[in-house]
Amino acid sequence: MIEFGDLQADLPTYQNSGALVVDNVLPLAKGYKSLAGFQALSGTGLTGSAVGLFTSFSASGSTNYAGDATKLYQMDSSLVFQDKSKSGGYNNSTTENARDFWAFTQFGSNIIATNFADNIQKFEEGVDSAFSDLVSLKAKYIAVIRDFVVAGYTTESSTTYNQRVKWSGINNSSTWTPSQATQSGFQDIVGSHGNIQAIVGGESAGVIFMEKAIYRMEYVGTPLIFQFNKIADNIGAFAPKSVASYGNMVFFLAQDGFYKLTGGQQLTPIGNGKVDNFFFDDLSSNLDGITSAVDPNNSIVVWSYRGSGATGTTNNKLLIYNYAVDKWSTGSGQDLEFIASASQEAFTTLESLDVLGDLDNLPRSLDSYFYREGIVGLAGFNSDNKFGKFIANSLSATVDTTEFEGADGKRSTLINCRPIVDGTTNTSVTVTPITRQSQLDTTTNGTAVSTNDTGTCPLRSTSRYHRIRVNVTGNFNTMSGVDIEARPEGGR
Repeated sequence: MIEFGDLQADLPTYQNSGALVVDNVLPLAKGYKSLAGFQALSGTGLTGSAVGLFTSFSASGSTNYAGDATKLYQMDSSLVFQDKSKSGGYNNSTTENARDFWAFTQFGSNIIATNFADNIQKFEEGVDSAFSDLVSLKAKYIAVIRDFVVAGYTTESSTTYNQRVKWSGINNSSTWTPSQATQSGFQDIVGSHGNIQAIVGGESAGVIFMEKAIYRMEYVGTPLIFQFNKIADNIGAFAPKSVASYGNMVFFLAQDGFYKLTGGQQLTPIGNGKVDNFFFDDLSSNLDGITSAVDPNNSIVVWSYRGSGATGTTNNKLLIYNYAVDKWSTGSGQDLEFIASASQEAFTTLESLDVLGDLDNLPRSLDSYFYREGIVGLAGFNSDNKFGKFIANSLSATVDTTEFEGADGKRSTLINCRPIVDGTTNTSVTVTPITRQSQLDTTTNGTAVSTNDTGTCPLRSTSRYHRIRVNVTGNFNTMSGVDIEARPEGGR
């Protein structure tokens, strides 16, 4: 059997031990499993394009919040986002290249949100009926580090500080005047590092991402309060919303590719020689429109971006990384304006499942964890501004084998191919031979052949170099590789 290898789109075809195409699947230690399609859960969408999504947690359960240019919303038990904006709404730009995203964090029972166009907002769960100004301070980024709310890239008294980190009083999110007594203060990270791009919170320390540097922000008490130690120089967050965190891991896109930061100190390139060049070549526009999310159920981090073939203003491509097995894949065919990690209200009755369509055609079985409250997974908004999750039927998947010779040093004819796919009765599988006679030739795609009653695909493909493309439609569990029967060509 020729096993499907890792996605290594950056390497040349010849002697590439991996695959050049691995689309609409999730990586496993061996092979790949299906990628579910996006399923809208909300009957109505936000007023405008989504530019923020956040899940809060409390003793009573989880709640989703979202934002567009002019409003902040709270999701109700019917999966409808209710307007919770302060009086007069908000003033973020609706122009794509000028708008800022909403950043959220949770401090106790307070949900704190900021968009840089308006004062930082707060909403106390179980108490407030609408968001209101937390403080007369504007900021692009917000997080909780230890017992402090921390803001970055601020505007104070009409002056913008693009390298400023400012924090509240200890255990007091409403106190922001610098004071040794309250331990509120600020720090300007001056230098040629560019703007602050993201803040990742933590129990003992946080991480500040600049354009060209990364700093660890650690609590040390009075008089300094926080100490800033540089983790990396000339490496930073290239796109602000490319930063996604889970546990002690932070994933992000730098100027030269994708990285993982572990424990706030260990930096590892994860896309080098695999997908970095592929991504930058495919990226068509709107670097700031990249969004990201972690799905811990599948051990993956996902980046949504606008790539080749995009026709509108929404993102049309996914780049997927399994951090448990260090493997990549891609996703295509879905237009999404925003992705994030989010939970959902529980589906407590059969009637509540009506938002998913006909009960007889649910995308997942009724005992699936997808329907449980508090399960954080990959979520987002589609081009209709509707909230949803990736729980629909499997997308049409395409995976290539590595290039191989059917007979060492000789031309060969592929006679049969048996794709190793664990599917169901509605699963359809085809194989397409891809060939070239020499390394100087471009590849030629043969005719796609469907599996017969025995699960094999009869072929008559003669060449020196072969590659097999397997396409799977319908729901399936795993695809592992192909069994090949080849016959060497004669010689003289």
